Amino acid sequence: MKKFRALIFVFLIFFISGCGKKEYSKVEFLMDTVVEIKVYHKRKAEAEKAINSSMEEMKRVEQKMSCFFPGSEVSRINKEAFLEEKKGSLLVEGWIPVSDELFSLLKESVLLSKLTKGCFDITIYPLWKIWKFEGENIEVPSKGKIERALELVAYKNMILQNGKISFAKKGMGIDLGGIAKGYAVDAAIKVLKDKNINSAIVNAGGDMYVLGRKQGKSWRIGIRHPRGEREILGTIEVENRAIVTSGDYERFFFSGGKKYHHIINPKTGYPADECQSVTIVAKEATFADGLATGIFVLGPKEGMALIENLEGVEGVIVNKEGEVFVSSGLISKIEYVN
Repeated sequence: MKKFRALIFVFLIFFISGCGKKEYSKVEFLMDTVVEIKVYHKRKAEAEKAINSSMEEMKRVEQKMSCFFPGSEVSRINKEAFLEEKKGSLLVEGWIPVSDELFSLLKESVLLSKLTKGCFDITIYPLWKIWKFEGENIEVPSKGKIERALELVAYKNMILQNGKISFAKKGMGIDLGGIAKGYAVDAAIKVLKDKNINSAIVNAGGDMYVLGRKQGKSWRIGIRHPRGEREILGTIEVENRAIVTSGDYERFFFSGGKKYHHIINPKTGYPADECQSVTIVAKEATFADGLATGIFVLGPKEGMALIENLEGVEGVIVNKEGEVFVSSGLISKIEYVN
């Protein structure tokens, strides 16, 4: 079994020049990945303060939205949000009040579920509990376990109403792993902007946002080849954009000679098998994160059609055979690496 690689090796090529700005950075392990924040600024004290504040904001998001933190808001929802029927009347005990911040993210998750025809689904939590990609004794769950878990996975059975949430079936739960990293990146960028930082990069294991530009030059971002650990598929130049990649090389194990990766199809209960990687370029990392996950499951044909229909969104999809599909807005901008 190959261990999870914290960095997804999205390669950055920086064009750093004049104006007296220097690079300041910090690296920490958050959200089960390596998070790096780089800031380009004239004054060291201001840069370091901004970086520290951004890291603290990402920690706050993780502690609030991770289903692996027993005291998180998401964990409380998973324990308590269930509506029971008794004598034909709906009990109110299962309605759990949700913070405005989380409620907004839940609504965006539902939007992404609708856009991807249910291929992005945060109610995948029951499936995620039976699929384990780290630790000892890793194995493929039995068909029976998967079938039972699938009965509890359906975003339409997650009920959002007046700032509250409930589940239609007992045993349901939510896992924001497919969108929370992107949200944390956006939150960090907001802090940096509030601290008057105008040139920076926040990278959370492949969920990335590049802020501003450098002396009239855009950031050049290298997209990893999904079958080459340190190979670049191509580069694109961007500014003030999120770049998020979902790939089957992030977490996986082998069983019986077959590879099983961590991007589970919420409709089948097994790892999605139509793509090797999906890279999304969008205005916000939150949306890009969920969309990349959903399109990975949706597949290259429908996925690229969806990208083309979304304003301000571009993408690169590598299908299971290794063919590369690039959205119309990137075709003339991507530089392939031989």
